[in-house]
Amino acid sequence: MMAERKQRGTAGDKTICLPIADDIDYDQLVEDRDAYREYLNEQIASHPELFPEGIDAGYQFHGWVMSTRPQLKTRRIYLPNEKTAYQRRPDFVTPYMSETSELAGKAMYLRKHGISYDWIAYVLGRSEMHWYRLCQALGRGSIVGTTLKTEASLPPI
Repeated sequence: MMAERKQRGTAGDKTICLPIADDIDYDQLVEDRDAYREYLNEQIASHPELFPEGIDAGYQFHGWVMSTRPQLKTRRIYLPNEKTAYQRRPDFVTPYMSETSELAGKAMYLRKHGISYDWIAYVLGRSEMHWYRLCQALGRGSIVGTTLKTEASLPPI
């Protein structure tokens, strides 16, 4: 069963981080299916390294995901040739969509200067445990991610 799952491409990270320009209203873009498809096609052409290899064979929209913390709606895509669905998250939220990158950066700055989690919660909102978990998530392997597909793409040492 496990070999079958890996062969079909269901193991591993199935999230695509989609760059969103500052001048784009993300909520409006997600709601407009045609505009979203056009934007996604532009991103695939401009940044093919961000997308799975089978995307050039075509994709379909595959429902929605509504995150609870940043209250953000994201679209999913399905690659029929790969039989795999991918969630796309905008680049202005952290992996696992637990917080916006802007607030996470502010929390990291405060932690760097020794500010306790209860003070971070007082300044930025949410609970102490939220900020503790966010800081601990930096130790997860998938938080860093990479767009490099080959070793030859690495810069020389």
